[in-house]
Amino acid sequence: MRRLFSLLLLVVMGYGVIPGFVDAAQQRVVIQLSGRYCLFHSYELGEALKRVSGVLGVDFEAMQSHVVVIMDAGKVNPDHLLAAIHGIKGEGYHCKGQFNGEPGKVEY
Repeated sequence: MRRLFSLLLLVVMGYGVIPGFVDAAQQRVVIQLSGRYCLFHSYELGEALKRVSGVLGVDFEAMQSHVVVIMDAGKVNPDHLLAAIHGIKGEGYHCKGQFNGEPGKVEY
């Protein structure tokens, strides 16, 4: 009983300590960003991605010239993520996105 309690405590404590730990109900996709001045507009890009239903968060710091999108697993249409990125444009700049690998199974 004591061993089981110790193991359970270790798992619970480790959940809060392990960086990058993603809940099983979550999914991460990596999108490579390109386009003239796109990276200068990361705030607008992040806000546009967060407006996509099912997106829980975005991370521009993990990989240079990429965005990591954290979302409900299987609930986000990948085309909606790319459309949000492509919608960021203005006079003299635009953004493009391309999945870095497969986005995985998506049920929307």
